[in-house]
Amino acid sequence: MEEGQYGQEIPLAGPREVRELASSFNKMAGQVKRSQSQLRHYVADVSHQLKSPLTSIHGFAQALLDGTAADEVARQRAATIISDESQRMKRQVDELLELARMQAGQLKMEHEQVNLNELLEHCREVFEVQAEEKKVKVKIYAELLLPCSGDFDRLEQAFSNILDNAIKNSPDGEEIKIIGKNIENRLVEVRVIDNGPGIPPEQLPHLFERFYQTGGVRSGFGLGLAIAREIVIVHGGAIEARSEPGEGAEFIIRLPARRAAK
Repeated sequence: MEEGQYGQEIPLAGPREVRELASSFNKMAGQVKRSQSQLRHYVADVSHQLKSPLTSIHGFAQALLDGTAADEVARQRAATIISDESQRMKRQVDELLELARMQAGQLKMEHEQVNLNELLEHCREVFEVQAEEKKVKVKIYAELLLPCSGDFDRLEQAFSNILDNAIKNSPDGEEIKIIGKNIENRLVEVRVIDNGPGIPPEQLPHLFERFYQTGGVRSGFGLGLAIAREIVIVHGGAIEARSEPGEGAEFIIRLPARRAAK
């Protein structure tokens, strides 16, 4: 184990106390192995995501230095791309740090009463311009929802990430439905339904993994859905996706309603 061989296990033999100690040691080694694997994947994810903007920045910076960007128009274009790609890198790093803090339980969350009807309408208004540019209509079909307890801004971020994904993947002229209702066990269920290209069944279990990229025609995963999932979990809720290829996608969030004051 000292040399990083975390897959080796101690045989469970001998007296009961020795077997228990060996079992505990094997479990600890397994946890260390999983942590190391997650760290390697994390580093690989970061490297992959930052490679593209860094390549662009390096290329256009070199064009400015060696005179390839010879006229003012070319220099302005190079400077604009360098600026845009730098901003993209900053957003990715900020999102990575935010996701890491969420997964470590270090992100501060407010605990206030949240009116979900107001939150959904706010999200619709925020994306109104983006939806109009694609000629997509976002309609809310929600009863009077029970309030939940949590952080309004973080919940807005979660719903916004899902709505943004739905708009990006909706064909022009289609409608995105946001359906909200109270269900049993004092849960509130919100479904975001689009008519995009759908998601293959083998990809559904991986949608909420950071940087997951589908191999099909649907786009816009990366960190957004991973962050949405963490926010929902912190609020005691659950999130899932349902889809059939070519038949759109449905994202379902369930949140516990706020406990009534005694």
